[in-house]
Amino acid sequence: MNTNNSEQLKAAAEAGNIDLLYAVIKDDPYILERIDLIPFVDTPLHIASSMGHLRFATEIMRLKPSFALKLNEQGFSPIHLAMQNSHKTMVSRFVNINKELVRVQGREGVTPLHFATQIGEVDLLANFLFLCPESIECLTVRCETALHIAVKNQRYEVLQLLVGLLKTNEQRGAKELQNKILNQEDEAGNTILHISALSTELRHVQELQLLVKTNINLNTKNLENKTALDMAVREEIKNILISAGAKPGSEVTIFPDYQILAYYYKSYTPIIDELLIYISRIRSDISDEKRNTLLIIFTLVVTATYQAAISPAGGVYQANASDDDTAGKSVMPKSIFSGYTCLNILSFLTSMISILILTQRRGFHIFFPMFCFALSYLYSMAYISPTAINYKVVMIFYLSIVSVWMISFVIIPLYSTRFNMHKAMKLNRP
Repeated sequence: MNTNNSEQLKAAAEAGNIDLLYAVIKDDPYILERIDLIPFVDTPLHIASSMGHLRFATEIMRLKPSFALKLNEQGFSPIHLAMQNSHKTMVSRFVNINKELVRVQGREGVTPLHFATQIGEVDLLANFLFLCPESIECLTVRCETALHIAVKNQRYEVLQLLVGLLKTNEQRGAKELQNKILNQEDEAGNTILHISALSTELRHVQELQLLVKTNINLNTKNLENKTALDMAVREEIKNILISAGAKPGSEVTIFPDYQILAYYYKSYTPIIDELLIYISRIRSDISDEKRNTLLIIFTLVVTATYQAAISPAGGVYQANASDDDTAGKSVMPKSIFSGYTCLNILSFLTSMISILILTQRRGFHIFFPMFCFALSYLYSMAYISPTAINYKVVMIFYLSIVSVWMISFVIIPLYSTRFNMHKAMKLNRP
């Protein structure tokens, strides 16, 4: 690399001189490429970010986007340096150009989100979370979340913002994410509740009150087998924890996840679990494309069979018929209608159950509306039945299918070892 060009490029970055930048590039077109090959280096973007030259930094980011992700010898990216030097406008410009910069991990795994939390920059933090909500999952090398940093640095307003984001998040898996972040343990096994309980100042009581109203586990033990109640210093804090249901470590028995898993894998596999494993393997072997195709087919079958219940083949007797008892009943011969009923109901309910199976966990949420839909269908079949015998056949089918339904989606999971294993793990580590 030409030493003179390197010095001129550095001078251009320090002065924010875009004309000089292009003069250097004209003389040495590959100078930025060679800088990019160095793993840890102060690029022109690092220098401009430290000095606060917004236009120059923006131009460099346009020419060489990879510079924004590069760390210097001290372990800082350009956005870290801009934040350290209080260049908020530049920081906002950076994340608007590339939202992934919010998750760039610098020295000790600290991201811009962590740094904004530490210094209490609520406005920047809100912008970061709006542009890149996934950044809240980032951990430092000490396994600390932004919430850990907020509690340790006594940033109550920041903690409110972070907890509020977790509560109002409507994305898929939001509940699991909330539990994961709130109950994340640092390298010492402490959750944010442990750290908050250590406070000796009465003004931090509101912080604790905020946390106990969330889904945080009140009785998690750290690596010293202490719960938050064990670590509480002030009586006011102890009273809040006890009122919320916290217990001392001596009264809490928690089995590590690996012990629960070891017990499950070594134990006898019941028939119920073998059935669930078989079904799960079938689901796993079905591709998303094939699943979607099957769902369309089963939905069409359900629609067609339901239509047959409303308008059976041959139609129904009209209300002006000579015998009022036959009004609305199928005109089919009674012997034929019995077979028609059995095949139609079997096709309808089999398709309904298949839809629930294919939707996997999401099937639980559509179980009740589908159950009501099936009931209305069976009532329709019973109503158009020309004989009371067929009405009884319909009800027998209904009770049989409902029993199968309840066993498949309620009773079997409740008595499944696999279900209870996952439940035990969630109770221990939500």
